[in-house]
Amino acid sequence: MKLIIESALSEPPSEISCFRDVTLYGKTYLFDDVLLKCKNGTRSFYWNWLKQNGAHDFISYLLREDETECGFYISQTGGNLNIDRICVNNLDFIIRCLLSLK
Repeated sequence: MKLIIESALSEPPSEISCFRDVTLYGKTYLFDDVLLKCKNGTRSFYWNWLKQNGAHDFISYLLREDETECGFYISQTGGNLNIDRICVNNLDFIIRCLLSLK
């Protein structure tokens, strides 16, 4: 199974360290791949952003918005888990939601 995260959840107001924790946990314990879904024309921006902030190492692939993949989708709207940011205040909730898939 794949974990798919909306790219906007990697940027502020999300906390990059918490975003990395979600990808680390997902890739290490639960999912085959962690994918970042980007709006068309923004993949380079997000890859550079993640790389500069040390949060790229558990991302397997950056999806364009017109590409489809099956998996568990974390998004601001329209996902399996809808959140407005990834931060220390909801990190435990996100990890518990991912654990419930096991």
